[in-house]
Amino acid sequence: MSSAVLALGRTEWKLLSRNKAVLISATLVPLLLGFVLANNIPAGAGPAAWSVVLGMQLLAVQGFTLYFTTTATLASRREDRYLKRLRSGEVSDAAILSGLLLPVVLLGLVQTVVVVGIALAVGAPAPVNPVPLVLAVLLGAAMSMAAGAATSAWTASSEQAQITTMPWFLVLIGGAVWVSMSGEITPLTYLVPSGGVMDLVRVAMTGESLLAALPATGALLAWTVVLTVLARTWFRWEPRA
Repeated sequence: MSSAVLALGRTEWKLLSRNKAVLISATLVPLLLGFVLANNIPAGAGPAAWSVVLGMQLLAVQGFTLYFTTTATLASRREDRYLKRLRSGEVSDAAILSGLLLPVVLLGLVQTVVVVGIALAVGAPAPVNPVPLVLAVLLGAAMSMAAGAATSAWTASSEQAQITTMPWFLVLIGGAVWVSMSGEITPLTYLVPSGGVMDLVRVAMTGESLLAALPATGALLAWTVVLTVLARTWFRWEPRA
């Protein structure tokens, strides 16, 4: 990791910590949701039930901490011409985006550890196969940040991000609820972005083979590729007219 990325990351963390609305959405909301979800599961629930809780917890972090904060950060830095000034220097576009989003990634990983720790502390069994759980975290994070970069193109400010991010939130959480209520995994499961995350957590908790994780892995990769293409197509470096 280059010194430019680290320097941008440190600066971005200072800017992020000053925006109370974004900071609360990125920290307290997913942690509170994780705590509530973990404490409302019936005593003696099995791995399948806990996989739903863990899946929802991961999606809360990916939705609020990663997706919303990515959208708000990129939109805000673009509108105050910070992106334009950075781009006028010698730092590459990739390094600029990496530095700006480094605090978001680190915050998301820390919160993921915390919410999983909360679940384990209140009675969740340990994942039988942790590899699919790691895939759910990494691929879900990549998908959410690509979605955030795409959404930032249509967002005029960090305040407006509360509105422009709502459609993706509804699809993400609504899809997870639908998958959990359906009681079975079908090809339709992977048509919603949260379906892959929920299925990977299920495979991790129930101990199915890694082969069972391939469809969900492929679905999340496909979602990430599509969203990355949209982000590259729509992304703006200068303020919206």
